[in-house]
Amino acid sequence: MVFVLLALFLGQFGSGVYDLIFSNFLRDAQHLDVEMRGFIELPRELPGILSLFVVSLLFMFNEVRMAGVACLLMFGGMYALAFCGAGTSLWALSAWILTVSLGQHILMGMIDTIVIHTARPENRSLRLGQMKALGTAAALLGALCVWIKWKFNQSFAVDFFVTGGVCLLAFLFLSRVKTPVFPQRRGWRQCFVFKRRYAVYYGLEILHGIRKQLYLTFGFWLMVSTLGQPPGYIGKTLLIAGIIGLVTQPLIGWSIKRYGERKVTIFDSIALSLLCLAYAFAPELLPLHWAVGVVTACFVLDNLLFALGMARSTYVARICEKPEDITPSIYTGLAINHVASITYGVLGGVIWMNTGGPQAVFLIGGLATAGAGLVARHMEEV
Repeated sequence: MVFVLLALFLGQFGSGVYDLIFSNFLRDAQHLDVEMRGFIELPRELPGILSLFVVSLLFMFNEVRMAGVACLLMFGGMYALAFCGAGTSLWALSAWILTVSLGQHILMGMIDTIVIHTARPENRSLRLGQMKALGTAAALLGALCVWIKWKFNQSFAVDFFVTGGVCLLAFLFLSRVKTPVFPQRRGWRQCFVFKRRYAVYYGLEILHGIRKQLYLTFGFWLMVSTLGQPPGYIGKTLLIAGIIGLVTQPLIGWSIKRYGERKVTIFDSIALSLLCLAYAFAPELLPLHWAVGVVTACFVLDNLLFALGMARSTYVARICEKPEDITPSIYTGLAINHVASITYGVLGGVIWMNTGGPQAVFLIGGLATAGAGLVARHMEEV
């Protein structure tokens, strides 16, 4: 498992660097305007849905080998982007972005399934917390490397070549290493699992998809557009959140083991509802410097609370009727999550534009997070 963990670390390092430079690449190298930037979000988010179908076509591979395929996709997409100049068509650019994003989404789900299948059932949340911390460490190392590299070289092509090479190395490890034994699936139809017993899990994924947009899209937009904070400030905020996350993510894994998925998910719902109220009203009611401080604190807490999503993975793994249901169930949840996320991303943008502020967007999101707490009350307890 040492080489598997090393390969997953390398894959997350490459993915983290890509995410870090992505927006700057579109603005500075491709010169995309706001409208085109919005269009690019479709090929970035669509793979969250497509990954379910791609994983089903790879049914003959076990989870470690599929993680290797994910790293190979990231390698191919990043190397293609390295050759994309300012004159590259939007369709070609979108195709390569979709390729990288598909690899990222497959890897995201495979990391959880590898940990769940290889850990003892009673230790799954602990191991997931440790793996999340490992991923955070990979992202922080990537951020440090980008910061140092850009002091001497400002080429996006070099970034893509190096990170693509790291992903290729991860693929080579994952394709050759001896793997643990995973449940076997006899055909692609076994990779589509949608059962009434898992309805609570699906409901939580729908509501988490809405919650995800509150942070990834509207939280960032609130900081930049409404409060006028520069990229450097947001970068420092994310760095602080990442460093704190190295400690809190293993603790969250322990708390899931200690208190159970139901209580942790309800706590997550209550905390996020309060954060939504702060997001909605702090810019309106407080002086600018106080509003920046409050929203920054919310931003850090929001980032840390993402790790509580491990409870959904351990919950569905615990209630699955058979081990071979675990991987397809997690990817079904991922697909449902992204449908909700894309939908609320569009609706939230329309609501923000028509109301002229963030209040309605975050209040509706707060209702969704409160709803997650009500759904969580129906989670089966041990």
